[in-house]
Amino acid sequence: MGEQDQKLDKQKIKITRFVILILSALLLFGNNYAFDNPQALQSQIMEEVHISLTEFNYLYSFFSLPNILLTLIGGYLIDRIGCRKSIIIFASLVTISQTIIAIGGKQKSFYMMLIGRVFLGIASENLIISQNVIITAWFKGHQLSTASGCIVTLPEIAAALNSYFSPMIYDYTGSITYPLFTSVLICIFSLFCAILLLFFDKSRESILKQEKQEKSTISSNEEQHDSLNDSQQITQNTLHSEAPKLQEIRKFPILYWYLTAICTLCLGIYISFMDDVSDYYQKKFQFKPVEAGTFITIPYIFSAFLCPFIGYFIDKVGHRRFFLMITSFLFIIAQILFGSIQVGSDEKWIAAIPLFIQGLAFTMYSCVMIPCIQYIVDQQNMGTAFGILGMFESIALSCFPIVASQIVEFADDLQIGYKNMSLFYSILGLFSLFLCINLYHYDQSNKLDFIDPNNPLPEEVRRMNEYSMITEEKYSVSEEK
Repeated sequence: MGEQDQKLDKQKIKITRFVILILSALLLFGNNYAFDNPQALQSQIMEEVHISLTEFNYLYSFFSLPNILLTLIGGYLIDRIGCRKSIIIFASLVTISQTIIAIGGKQKSFYMMLIGRVFLGIASENLIISQNVIITAWFKGHQLSTASGCIVTLPEIAAALNSYFSPMIYDYTGSITYPLFTSVLICIFSLFCAILLLFFDKSRESILKQEKQEKSTISSNEEQHDSLNDSQQITQNTLHSEAPKLQEIRKFPILYWYLTAICTLCLGIYISFMDDVSDYYQKKFQFKPVEAGTFITIPYIFSAFLCPFIGYFIDKVGHRRFFLMITSFLFIIAQILFGSIQVGSDEKWIAAIPLFIQGLAFTMYSCVMIPCIQYIVDQQNMGTAFGILGMFESIALSCFPIVASQIVEFADDLQIGYKNMSLFYSILGLFSLFLCINLYHYDQSNKLDFIDPNNPLPEEVRRMNEYSMITEEKYSVSEEK
């Protein structure tokens, strides 16, 4: 009966983890839909609100600008007040902010839309940090790369749906008001998912405590094993009981700062380019708005489909340092193709090739780079770590779109301007690749190349875990005899 109860408990834990995974993904469904809303309506907003390309990119720069400092503060607050309260606060603010943007679009008020994007940026970035913290707590040691890959799937589908349906809704209604308010409804749905997520997350402490107890009681008769296990448990309890301090930032490993710089460049390339990709395809390749919107779904759908499989693959093979270099290289190749290919009226399929590569690059970013940070930073400082990452990414996302739009507008010809934009992003990709190569040679101890996601711990703790596994096997064999 005891074994049956234990099996039922394990099954219940698996189901709970699966529900947490789905709800965490749906938490960002509305967030991603709202973030990419202007991109899908780029030419329509520019025409209806009467703004230039540079002014349009202010919608994205102002989204990121306040987060240069506020994500660091927000990450620290998330560590202090907990990710549950943070999720409700920031999910609610996402919905309110998108409502302000929709009202601004209805009234053709560019400045009201900018104000809404500022608040949306503050809420969005901190909501992502809260989600990362809760996912790390549930899945660290339980195939975190796989979970991170799955988490990306639904938000990427949301971005694809926005790119596909928003231009269609505009064509049907003739106004940006309706696609903007559609985004508000989707944000309300995600807020409902946030409430459900909190309900299921309440069982986290008891489940994690139960799992630790199960691991420690198997070989309780082994005295030496007990002492090792107790010391490990005390270390873990101490880590999780200490309040986070901003002074801990100085203790973050060099690997963290390498990864922060690489993530900043890669995400800056991907998001900043995708912000302008609708206009890029309409002006450079002469696509119609709906046609461009259909093509833009490619990287989102491709990434959504691949992320769970790539994440599982990375968990199984390791070699994260190598895949970091591959990620940066893919971003460079995509930008070179964007700038160099020529598309005829009967060869429009060619324009899909760099979008597929862009989607693959972002998949690698989500499944390799982000989990690396989650593994090398202690859980009690996770919010702060992602806050710092968000700060640097916000700097990139504030500056890159403005620089790119200025490159296009100062060019004598739009075709040359967009080629120069791709050259700009290619150079950023080269900087990222250079940092990846440096990281590869710096990390001689292979801290990022572990295969078993259940053992991403320092060497001395890993040795204790290996000893625990050996004694557990010996004990189970002796019980059978």
